[in-house]
Amino acid sequence: MVEEVAQNLKSTTGAILILLMVGALAGTWLVSGIIPTMIYYGLDILNPTIFLAACVIICAVISVATGSSWTTSATVGIALIGIAGALGISPGMTAGAVLSGAYFGDKLSPLSDTTNLAPAMAGTDLFTHIRYMTYTTVPTIIVTLLFFIILGFTNDTTGAADVSQYQGAIDATFNTTPCYL
Repeated sequence: MVEEVAQNLKSTTGAILILLMVGALAGTWLVSGIIPTMIYYGLDILNPTIFLAACVIICAVISVATGSSWTTSATVGIALIGIAGALGISPGMTAGAVLSGAYFGDKLSPLSDTTNLAPAMAGTDLFTHIRYMTYTTVPTIIVTLLFFIILGFTNDTTGAADVSQYQGAIDATFNTTPCYL
């Protein structure tokens, strides 16, 4: 029985290490000022009407580039939820947009662990696997984008605070420079 427990722990070590590294990365980015810098400049660039659709697109691109929905959600996702709070947009809707984009990228990225594991177990080529996954994933992200675009145009953001106050507070606490981006 002890050998079985050891074998199970050994098989999950990779996933546990990934989650620990994601936590370390998110904490490092927060303390060093990278996430606050993303919030600072994001408040200048993004407006409430297109914000949710932009969250989906930004997170999809980052997740495809990194191959990790967890990393995307823990870094860029935190910054986008901070921006949403300043713009008066629901954090729940923002989290939905972040996760939609993050899982899209995680599913189609050639760097993703699950995208590499599935064809390896099935004995097929990685890019053949990705091509077949696009048949369900691309229509889904299009419907999701349309949903968040409509939601952005109908969303009431009347509770938004002054963006310059948020930027002033961030600037007073962190060293914000475009070099961090």
